[in-house]
Amino acid sequence: MDTEFAVLFTESDTEWRDQALCNGMTHVFFGPAAERPERRVEREALARSFCRACPSVLPCRRAGRMNREHGIWGAENDEERAAAGYAPRSPSRRSVIQARDSSRQVAEAPALETITEQSQDDHHEFDPFVTDSL
Repeated sequence: MDTEFAVLFTESDTEWRDQALCNGMTHVFFGPAAERPERRVEREALARSFCRACPSVLPCRRAGRMNREHGIWGAENDEERAAAGYAPRSPSRRSVIQARDSSRQVAEAPALETITEQSQDDHHEFDPFVTDSL
């Protein structure tokens, strides 16, 4: 998670919205239903060009992540947010679902390794079938 937001922006801080370059450009940042993949790539490239010059890019990205939004938020699309662990509430494209699932697998892998190591250690501590015959 982006920790710089905790210091710079509070959850109630919405001034960034007034300073955002995307005001009034909803059609660029949110695609229509059944948008062709080639058109989506072009539209997202245009949206990212605005984001790169925008003074509100970081708080916008944070809002998109925290609210699990669709569309371009702070130069991130649905797949990129899903890969970072912030998938939209109801992903609509297979690529978003795949990014979400990959992110979950990566996040769960260290936890599974720890559990496996602990259970192996526990197994070695007490084995009811091993007796000391010496």
